[in-house]
Amino acid sequence: MTGGRPSRRFLALMTGIALSGCAYTHDLVPEGKDLPRPSQAVAQKILRTVQERETTVTGLQAVLDLTVRQEGTHAYRQEAVAIERPDLIRLESIGWGGLTSSVIVSDGRRLMAHALLQNLFVEGRATPDNVAAITGFRVAPAHLIRLLLGLPPLAVQIEKTELYGPDDDRAYLLRQQESPLTQRLWLSDDDLSLLRGELYDRQSLRLRFRYAPAANGLRALFLEEPVKQVAVEVSYRSYHLNPELSRELFRIPQPAQGAQVVNLDTGVVPLLRFP
Repeated sequence: MTGGRPSRRFLALMTGIALSGCAYTHDLVPEGKDLPRPSQAVAQKILRTVQERETTVTGLQAVLDLTVRQEGTHAYRQEAVAIERPDLIRLESIGWGGLTSSVIVSDGRRLMAHALLQNLFVEGRATPDNVAAITGFRVAPAHLIRLLLGLPPLAVQIEKTELYGPDDDRAYLLRQQESPLTQRLWLSDDDLSLLRGELYDRQSLRLRFRYAPAANGLRALFLEEPVKQVAVEVSYRSYHLNPELSRELFRIPQPAQGAQVVNLDTGVVPLLRFP
């Protein structure tokens, strides 16, 4: 081909390559072709049951016990959390004597954090990158909220979901793509409870999680960030489901004077970290 406009065949070839490339990067973990699959009627019933369960939990107010593991070290801390779907969250770190040492809030659009002892205030858009700058987990606030409520990171949509199983471990595998993310969930074939899951973007595994039974009702949550090798165990010391929460909880004013202010949208990583 020399000069002039490219041929239709060439354009079709390049379009096909581009589309196949997008599909490849999006499909980091293709499912095996020999995986068992339930009938369409059974699959629809399972997915509707999962969707209906979401309607029973909308918010949470709780005291959390956290165990943070990274690079061979362990740290223990306590957090007070208030969350409301889809994207309202407030986390308060409880220090010695029950005093608040830091606060993180988001309304789904903005993310703000104040480390009181350091007199450091940070804010920016509520993007996964900015959440990662503070928490170490590259997820949207809504994903974290759903996980703390015992829900998958993405709301299950029947038309975007494939269902496999049950497998030898008596679990169904639910796979859902919601560009640019893909989630894989394992559900118990006994009661369809969410056992564990993975959240991918087009290039990497962002998050791995699982749930474990707990004596006081809400199951313990285990979060793992594979790249930075951060793992957090979350257990619920006390909790109240679906409380009435004031919108003022999800705002914190910028300190009047003397505080160091960091704009997360500039790419600056603050010294404040959670966990």
